[in-house]
Amino acid sequence: MKKWLKFLTFLLAFQMEVRVRASGDVLQQPSACMKSKETCAIHVTGPAFHMMKDDFGIHARENSTLMRLSAGQWRLLKGILWVEKSTGVEFETPYANVKASQGQYWLIEKGSQVVIRNIDADLQVVLRDGKKLEVPAGFEFWVSGINSKGQSEYGMIRPIDMKEHLPLWNALYSGSKDNFVKEVQKLKENWGDLTEKSAFIYQAATERKLASVAESKRQEEEKSRQQAAERQKLKSIYFQRTFER
Repeated sequence: MKKWLKFLTFLLAFQMEVRVRASGDVLQQPSACMKSKETCAIHVTGPAFHMMKDDFGIHARENSTLMRLSAGQWRLLKGILWVEKSTGVEFETPYANVKASQGQYWLIEKGSQVVIRNIDADLQVVLRDGKKLEVPAGFEFWVSGINSKGQSEYGMIRPIDMKEHLPLWNALYSGSKDNFVKEVQKLKENWGDLTEKSAFIYQAATERKLASVAESKRQEEEKSRQQAAERQKLKSIYFQRTFER
């Protein structure tokens, strides 16, 4: 715990004091489209982009590109997006669609993958192949494109690495240092022991995999039994037609 707090103090000591509190520097296509309800493409040219309303709040890093398709549907084309609050709003990525009834999460582009990082949201994730995944608070996983079998490629669900996450969060956080420290500590307390939770998740995943293997084996055995019965039936029919006329 002391080592973790020491790292946080180090980060805050060297982080830039000036933060973007307004909307940030962005290019909009069509021009000024954020003021309307039409489809709107946004490219972040400044340090950060912030959009805060009553029940909606998003933050994006520099060089991120977003598209508002409608009031209830957005698309992350590239970059890093912190969804702070977005009740019922769906966010598309190249590899999965994400929606939360409450809470916050992150969508982070990493080359040919997108990391879906759940902070404290009731998260619904649907991959491109239609598979639905549950991501507990405090955990993340990466997702990529469709493989040769027509299935989405994705990684194991794992605990969020706070040393990796804190610089991203701090860069987009628009509050004071003191409030940031308080929120980080509160979040860590709410998450609890992620290592212990990971053990349960991996155990459940292993049990599901074993159950799936067992079910596949049962189906293969049943298929073989049915094929053997069909062959025996055909043999009987052939015997009757040949020798019992």
